[in-house]
Amino acid sequence: MDIANAVTTPFSLKLPFDIHKKVNVLQKSIVVLAGEVNTGKTATSLNVAKLNMEHVKIRYLSSEMGASEIKTRLLKVDIPLERWRKVEFIERSHTFHDLVLSDGLKIIDFLEKNDNFYEIGQDIKNIFDKLTTGVAFILIQKKSGQLYGRGGDFSAEKARLYLSMEPGKIKIVKGKNWANPEINPNGLELDFKLVDGFKFVETS
Repeated sequence: MDIANAVTTPFSLKLPFDIHKKVNVLQKSIVVLAGEVNTGKTATSLNVAKLNMEHVKIRYLSSEMGASEIKTRLLKVDIPLERWRKVEFIERSHTFHDLVLSDGLKIIDFLEKNDNFYEIGQDIKNIFDKLTTGVAFILIQKKSGQLYGRGGDFSAEKARLYLSMEPGKIKIVKGKNWANPEINPNGLELDFKLVDGFKFVETS
C-alpha cells in the first residue's frame, strides 16, 4: 500500500438524516443498511442517489424493481425526471460484484440471499475487492426485532458504516471513522416518518 500518498479526506458522500456529519466515509468503503420489509430501504437508497447525483458518478443496481416501478418512484420526487439520467440504473439480482465500478458510488438495492445467509459476508467482500477509490452502499433485509441483517454480524465485517432500520427508526450500529473525535456515533438513533414513499421527516 502507498501510505504516503493515500487520501485521508472523506469520500464526497451525502447521506439522509445528515449521517455523513456523524461518520466519515473514506475511499474504498462499504456502507450497509439492514432494514425490515417496508421500512424505507429503497426510499433511503433513492435519497442517497438524489443527494449525490450532481457530483459523483452513480450506478444503481436494483434486484426487485424494473424500469416501470423505478420510474413510478422517481415521479414522486420533487425534481424533474430528466435529472435522473445522471444515475445509471441496472436491473440485477445476482453476482453484483461483476457490475461494481472501481470508483464513484455503487448503490445495491438490495443484496439478495435466500439461503446460506452466512455467505453474505463473502458477497460483500467480493464487492469490496472491486473498489479502488469508490464507495458501495448496500441494502440487505433483516428480520423484525433483529439488529443485523441476513448473515448476522458477518454482514457487518467489511462495513465502515452499518445502519439498522425498523419502522420509523434508524440506528448507527457501527461507525468506524468518527466525524467529530469527541462524539461517538455508535448507537445513535433517530425517529422519522416516511411520506409518499420518498420523503423523510425527522420526528426526534
